[in-house]
Amino acid sequence: MAEASVAPRGGSSLLALAQRPYEARALRPIWLQIYDRLSEAIDSGLVAQGAKLPGEVQLAEMFRVNRVTMRRALALHQSEGKLQARKGVGIFVRQTPRAFVIQNDMRFSDSLIGCGQDVTTRTLRLERAAPGPEAARLFGLSPRDRVIVLHRMRLLDGAPIYFTRKELPAHRFPDFERLYERLQSVSAVYKASGIPWFRRAETRVRGGLATPDEAEILGINAKTPVQHVTAINRTADGAAIEYNRGCWAMASVEFVFVSPEG
Repeated sequence: MAEASVAPRGGSSLLALAQRPYEARALRPIWLQIYDRLSEAIDSGLVAQGAKLPGEVQLAEMFRVNRVTMRRALALHQSEGKLQARKGVGIFVRQTPRAFVIQNDMRFSDSLIGCGQDVTTRTLRLERAAPGPEAARLFGLSPRDRVIVLHRMRLLDGAPIYFTRKELPAHRFPDFERLYERLQSVSAVYKASGIPWFRRAETRVRGGLATPDEAEILGINAKTPVQHVTAINRTADGAAIEYNRGCWAMASVEFVFVSPEG
């Protein structure tokens, strides 16, 4: 999908908004007045969801300020979630948060309801390693045992929205690598390994700020608000088969928890 651009709307434009006279600094600092105008542009739809803003230098010229002042206004919007900086690409107006349904036995792409966009997966790393403390307790493993560790990124129309680190007990999936290479789906590997159905036994969500590693993967600035999600999958008979830790940009998703009765 081509990037949306900032375009005139209703006879107005971002440039016209930027060129309005400023109030006295004593009444409100200039950088906050710029913040207010950007809010007006976003909230009114003058700049569309998903639109890429002009570059920082161009914005500073439009608003007749230096880059430091412009950067302060942009940074506040980024911290509040209205804007997203993608490293090496630019600054974008965030889309409305996607509804993500948390329900038993659902594929990731099916859980992003009503997005109407292309959801793809990128495998970052797949290896066998010693279990982390949480996975060891969950699976009843010793430090000498091995788990399958899978790092994956999810992309919406090519833009990173989520990444996850999964741990699965290796003894339960002796042929995981071959199956995953062919099927490219963990739930499909479950089925091919004799697990026709699984349930999301536990989901925990907590807010935080992106670490440098998380920011690098998601293409956002470090310390951008994020949501960390920890989940446990179990088989129908209650055996734990997956410990999953994921990270979303805070403003990109809202979680919808659905009971088994739906």
